[in-house]
Amino acid sequence: MCYTLNGDIMIKGIGCDILSIDRVKNIIVATPAFLKRCFSEREIGEYHKRNDISYLASRFAAKEAIVKALSKYEHDLKFIEILNDDDGKPYVLINNKAMPQIQVSISYETDYVVAYAVLSSIL
Repeated sequence: MCYTLNGDIMIKGIGCDILSIDRVKNIIVATPAFLKRCFSEREIGEYHKRNDISYLASRFAAKEAIVKALSKYEHDLKFIEILNDDDGKPYVLINNKAMPQIQVSISYETDYVVAYAVLSSIL
């Protein structure tokens, strides 16, 4: 299914994920290998720099939203990276390649994080 906006952009997929921040914290404590299995070295480094579990939870939710938007993804989640530009806006890399056609939005509160991903193409 594809949608057009103003005749210029086609939306090819939408994904959404919501996640308990405590759930991610518990997984990391119970399964330390989870970090290296699901996050890139840059994401892990940023997590250690921030020392904030909500950072990892937000990235994990965004990755899940991206997989849903893509409809099919056959690699480890660590190959999807969610980084921030100088203004703090998240952007997506897959296999170290910038993916401007995938836009993500991430929000979180005390207990939960939510992420949306939109896969689009320019007509």
